[in-house]
Amino acid sequence: MNKFYGNFFKTIGTALDYVFEFLITIFSLLTELSRSFRSLLLSVLFFGGCFVFILLWIPMSFRSSGGVPWSLIILLILIFPIIGSFAVTRLKYVQYMVTEYFYERADYYLLGKDVSYESMGDYGRRYERRMEAERRRKEREQAAFEEEMFRRQFEAFFNQQNFGGYDDYSGGHGGGYTNGGYAGASYDGGFKEKYEAAIHRLGLDLSADKYEVRLAYKRLAKKYHPDLNPGEDTTKIFQEINAAHDFLTDDAIARYKQMYGNKN
Repeated sequence: MNKFYGNFFKTIGTALDYVFEFLITIFSLLTELSRSFRSLLLSVLFFGGCFVFILLWIPMSFRSSGGVPWSLIILLILIFPIIGSFAVTRLKYVQYMVTEYFYERADYYLLGKDVSYESMGDYGRRYERRMEAERRRKEREQAAFEEEMFRRQFEAFFNQQNFGGYDDYSGGHGGGYTNGGYAGASYDGGFKEKYEAAIHRLGLDLSADKYEVRLAYKRLAKKYHPDLNPGEDTTKIFQEINAAHDFLTDDAIARYKQMYGNKN
C-alpha cells in the first residue's frame, strides 16, 4: 500500500512539475520577446524623436477594419516584461512549493524518509530562505570578482609602466603578486570543478542545458532507484545522482555558461 501511495504522490508531483515548467518557459519566452520589441521601439523613438512617435501612434490610435486596438497591444508589450518577470518568479515559487510537497511524500512512502513540513506554505518559506541565501552568495562572489579584477588591472598597469611587477615591491612577502601569480588559480570557490563533476555524474557534456539536465536526472533516478533494483545496492549511486541534480540548479547552469561557456 505504501508503494501505491508513493507512486501516486510521485506521479502528481511529476505532472505538476511539467505543467509549471511549461508555463515558466512560455512566460519567459514572451517576456524576452516583449523586452526585445520594447528595446527596438524605444531605440526607434530615441533616434527618430517626436516625428516618428507621431507617425506610429496616430495611425494606431484608430482601430483597423478588423477592430484591432493597436495602441493597447503596444502598451501591453511595453509593460509585459515587468508582468512576465513577476509571473515567472511566482511560478517558480509555486512550482518549488507544490512539487517539493508531493515529492517528499513520495519519498516518505517509497524510501521511508521523514517529511520536512506538513503544509505547502512551509515549503514556500523554505524556498524564500534559499533564494535569499543564493542572493547573498552571489553578492559576495560578485564583490570578490570585482576585487580580483581590480588587482589584475592594477598589476597590468604596473607591468605596462615597467615598474618590474610585484616581485620587488613585495619584498619579504613570499614573492607577492608575481607576473604568473594568478596562472591556473581558481577564484570561484571550486564552483567550476563541482559543476563539471556534477554534469559528468549525470553523463552529460558541459554544453548541456537545464532541460537536458532534468531529463538525464529523471532517467538515471528511475534507473538507479533502490526500490526498482531490489537485487542490487544502488543507494550510493542514487544519492550521488540526487546530489548532482541538487547542485545543478537553473542559476548554477546559467552562471557556468556565463563564466566558462565560451571556453569549452
